Amino acid sequence: MTLERRKPDHLKSSLLPKDYLKMVRDVFTANFDPGLKALTKLTSSKATFTASGEIFSTEVVLAVSLTQSHHLAASTVYASADFDPKASSPTVEEILSACVDAIASVFGDLLDPETPKRLLQVADESLSALEGIPYDWTSFVVNKRTIYLKMDKANPNLDRMADDWLAKHDPTFQEMLEEEQEETEKLFITGKSSKNSTKH
Repeated sequence: MTLERRKPDHLKSSLLPKDYLKMVRDVFTANFDPGLKALTKLTSSKATFTASGEIFSTEVVLAVSLTQSHHLAASTVYASADFDPKASSPTVEEILSACVDAIASVFGDLLDPETPKRLLQVADESLSALEGIPYDWTSFVVNKRTIYLKMDKANPNLDRMADDWLAKHDPTFQEMLEEEQEETEKLFITGKSSKNSTKH
């Protein structure tokens, strides 16, 4: 699965580590728990977050999706930032931290438990029901960094199911995923630095 990206000239990418994406998902689930519960109650459809991300040659893309059971569409917010793998600063983690904050600002507006009308707009299958969101790549300054945001109704779970099927039935596809994961780990700082640099 290749994410929506701001720079379409990229041909190859590396997936972000699964443990990092799990941390992002957990952070959003904890921070927006009241909104998730309110949305679930209004629609009788469980609302959950998923996260995905990729590193391209000159760009980092992080996506957080709000999905609901029994709904094919999802509310996916993408954050993109320029990236130079040869530069010592900013690091991938610093860029991703700003991306997390930028995406959180969008969901903070959408998942206010005190505004049921807004929550119902989020649940709508059509993106046109939502007001005041970036339909196209729009730049914002977050943590003194330029982050580009975009939102659509793509459901990454559907793409992930297709990838899982390919991984089980196509050995070449699985080998490609493993190679991409190794390349990402070379760029991505893990361990103590990871925990200290991303706090929300």
